[in-house]
Amino acid sequence: MLKNDMLSLPSNWEAILEMSMLQTPPGGKQAYTYICSPCRDDRPEGVIRNMKAARVYMFYAYLHFKGIPKAPHAYMPILLNENYNDERQIALQLGERLLMNCDLMLVCGDRLSEGMYREIAAAFQRGILARVFNKQVYDDLRTRLPLDGITPDYPLYDSDSLHFALSWGADKLAPFWEEDRSA
Repeated sequence: MLKNDMLSLPSNWEAILEMSMLQTPPGGKQAYTYICSPCRDDRPEGVIRNMKAARVYMFYAYLHFKGIPKAPHAYMPILLNENYNDERQIALQLGERLLMNCDLMLVCGDRLSEGMYREIAAAFQRGILARVFNKQVYDDLRTRLPLDGITPDYPLYDSDSLHFALSWGADKLAPFWEEDRSA
């Protein structure tokens, strides 16, 4: 198990996440939590790192928040290449449809990308509560949203140290999923 004071991941965390996402939830309407985090990068390795970070955010949300986490960018870039406009449009449409069914958005990571901003604005327009974990991202949103005529009851800034790992970017999270070489 890789861990520090803020985050611990069992060695089989991805298998646990995948199995939990494939199980049928018990009856009734299921709550969904949308994971909003950076995906794009200039290098394929950066996209893969961001995808992996989205999976960590999903796993963390699965353990600590109500609802099934949804992060289309955690897996979709493998199937739909953003460098092709038609494939990018399919990915954006799917992400938007998933978002429409969510009750909560978790804004994760240490930067606000343009794609994230569009998703957050859409969430506010639909009345979906957004919890933001990084102070700089929160401040950026408080500045940008009113400029675009969006005046929500502002996203909730969550400074709870229990959720601090959700404010980290992919580079800071990488040691938690990379192979433990000390064993």
